[in-house]
Amino acid sequence: MKNNKLKPCPFCGSTEVAFLDGGVYDEMRFQVECQNCGATVGFINESRSDDELGEAWNMRSTTEIKSKTMTLDEAIEYCEEVATKNCLEYVEEHQQLANWLHTLKYLEENAVMPIYKKQDWLGIANYYGRKQIPLVIEEMAELTQALTKYMRITQFGQPVRKTIDEVQDSIKEELSEVIVMLIQLQHLFNIDNATINKIADEKLKRTLQLMEEQECQRSNLKN
Repeated sequence: MKNNKLKPCPFCGSTEVAFLDGGVYDEMRFQVECQNCGATVGFINESRSDDELGEAWNMRSTTEIKSKTMTLDEAIEYCEEVATKNCLEYVEEHQQLANWLHTLKYLEENAVMPIYKKQDWLGIANYYGRKQIPLVIEEMAELTQALTKYMRITQFGQPVRKTIDEVQDSIKEELSEVIVMLIQLQHLFNIDNATINKIADEKLKRTLQLMEEQECQRSNLKN
């Protein structure tokens, strides 16, 4: 790789970048240096070709001095590309940053449930994985139980151990917990917002059609 194929310095922007004179190991250069600010990249006690070293430098450098900010997709792509280069510093940090950016992108594209600190809940989902599924089932069962008690009081007049206010408070609590778990479930199964909305729209159309048919039947009975 010739010097003119080395990208500008990522720190000062200088194009005066070269393979370091005298930096030879087994007849192979092992360091690139910015002649302006002294920034370097290289391999310690390893035999590498100029092409490998040049590629390592170019990965640290910007593609070009840009006036515009990176998009989220560009940032993810850059961090993941850096993380695949085992010869580079901060590989783990770049991969972690890429993971965070993926989470941020997911939050932007999948804002389905109105809940605060959604990123923290997604972090919990990532930590426990699909072990969360039994917990989802448990939380839904508890909401079902609270709703059943509410129906027993309001529709059937059956006695329960809790007052109506206590039952309604239980519904609020269990509903909140189910919403939190559904957020995690959507994330774990990688279900995007567009898919949910598409299915919901189809359900809405069927429900509205059913309501219209029921109203027509009522009108016919009155006539």
